[in-house]
Amino acid sequence: MHIVYTHHAKQRMLQRKVSDEQVAETLESPDELLFGESGEEIAIKRFGIWKVRVVYQETTAGFVIYTVMKPRIHKTRGER
Repeated sequence: MHIVYTHHAKQRMLQRKVSDEQVAETLESPDELLFGESGEEIAIKRFGIWKVRVVYQETTAGFVIYTVMKPRIHKTRGER
């Protein structure tokens, strides 16, 4: 799998401590897949208490990663 990162995506990965391996795993086997308003796709994968969200577009050159987010999973009432 060929992955191309925008400068913005690499900055966000550094800020949010998301590895290349986590991005690849999220793309290969997402827990959830959403579609954005501009044709981009959003792959989501859970890693412990975090969800990694990868906003990308698949092209002939490979996967172009636009940004990466890492929100914390909020527990619902009664969850430990």
